[in-house]
Amino acid sequence: MDTLNQVLLLLHFVGLALGFSVGITNMVMSGLIAKATPPEKAVLGRLPPNMSRIGRIGLALLWVTGFILVYTRWNGFATLPWQFHVKLAAVVLLTIAVGFIHRLERMVQKGDVAAVARIQTAGKISGAFSIIALAFAILAFD
Repeated sequence: MDTLNQVLLLLHFVGLALGFSVGITNMVMSGLIAKATPPEKAVLGRLPPNMSRIGRIGLALLWVTGFILVYTRWNGFATLPWQFHVKLAAVVLLTIAVGFIHRLERMVQKGDVAAVARIQTAGKISGAFSIIALAFAILAFD
């Protein structure tokens, strides 16, 4: 069981890395896109939605591996400290924010230009939830 938990933890951290890479990449790209010429914007604008897909994969990986780890390593939710429950609440809110961003991305694809600004705002909110989840994970498992 120890080997399984080590593999799960490794995959959990891969999901974490995928998720955080999206926020950092999209912050950099939004600055580049804002200063780009119209032809450059068309090319650069293709990266954020693709990065978003990577983030959703990372989040799904976090949910699956985290849920399994709760039971294989800690024997369920009841044995985990209160900090874990705060972390879990932040992850639930992060998941809702990511779902909202995904919905906004579909609106942008249909031509709703105003949705881009809402994506940027929701991205900042999801980033805050990510940092809260990480901080409380450290507190819960330190």
